[in-house]
Amino acid sequence: MPGAAELCGFLDSKNMRRGLITRNVKAAVDIFHERFRLTFSPALSREFRPYKPDPAPLLHICSAWEVKPSEIMMVGDSLKDDVACGKRAGAVACLLDESGRYDSPEYANVDFKPDFKVSSLLEIHSLLEAHLTCHLDPQTCCGQSSHSMEKKPY
Repeated sequence: MPGAAELCGFLDSKNMRRGLITRNVKAAVDIFHERFRLTFSPALSREFRPYKPDPAPLLHICSAWEVKPSEIMMVGDSLKDDVACGKRAGAVACLLDESGRYDSPEYANVDFKPDFKVSSLLEIHSLLEAHLTCHLDPQTCCGQSSHSMEKKPY
C-alpha cells in the first residue's frame, strides 16, 4: 500500500502504536506482517467479533493499550464501517478516500462524518504533524498515551 512504510516509520519515530482491524482472515494478516515487515499490535482479523462498524474492536484496542478512545485515530477507507466504528467508539476518525468516491453528494448526509479526510496514507503523516498535540514536553514526546488530536472538519 503506497505510503504505508513511510507512515509507519513516522509513527515509530514518535513511539506511537498502531493496531489493525480488518475483516480479512488471520492468515492474510500474518502474510501482510511478514511480507511488509510492518507489525500492528493488536491485529484483529475477522475472527474477532463483533465486526466493524460496532465499536467493540476499537474499544478492545483501547483497553489493550490502556488509553481513552479520544486519544487514538481510526483510519479507514469506509464511511459505513471504519468511520462509523471510530465515531461510535469516541475516537478521532480519518477517512482514506484514495479514489474520491466519497466526494459524491450521496455521501453528504451520512450518520457518521469523519473528523479528517485524506486521499493517501502520506497525507496522514502531514495531518498528524499539523494536528497532533502532546500533553508532555514536545521536545521529549514519548507517545505513550500522551497525544490527542485537535479535531477540525475536513
